[in-house]
Amino acid sequence: MAATITSSQRKYIKKRTKLIDLDPSEKAGELNIIPFLDIVVNLIMFLLATTEAVMLIAQIETELPKISRGRGKGGEISTPLNLNVTVTEKGVIVSGSGGKLAPGCQRIDSGRSITVPVKGGQYDWKGLTECVARVKSEYHDEDTVTVSANPQIMYEYVVKAMDAVRNKGKTELFPKVLISVGMR
Repeated sequence: MAATITSSQRKYIKKRTKLIDLDPSEKAGELNIIPFLDIVVNLIMFLLATTEAVMLIAQIETELPKISRGRGKGGEISTPLNLNVTVTEKGVIVSGSGGKLAPGCQRIDSGRSITVPVKGGQYDWKGLTECVARVKSEYHDEDTVTVSANPQIMYEYVVKAMDAVRNKGKTELFPKVLISVGMR
């Protein structure tokens, strides 16, 4: 007795036993990475364009410190001020060629005191501006200050210190701000 196959069974068998012609890349066992490369190239172009835009926005004009003897008047050689402002966790230290300024910016101190201490967990930027304004009143010709910070200080505070020493209202104090590495 012969088995009879229905038409739906014949279609199923024909569908399952049909030979599928493979793509040449599939026959060789190679991966098609062109779509992946398209995505990677687009991502790289986007990241490069974004990085360039951010870099242009975040630039701050500064110069590196220069070694010099200062400005001389006639044949006389004067000692330069070499004003330095260092931002630390405890406050801001203002120093120059003569030494470190004590709190209140009235006299020079040789200890480990902070010139403009932190008040209530906040830096006193107005106090720093007042301090460097006192220094400027004694050194009219000086226009350069070097700003540095300890490594753990946030960059935001360095920028605020730079702003605090440049101007007091409309009066220009130390417009040439140099940036230096911090000390521990």
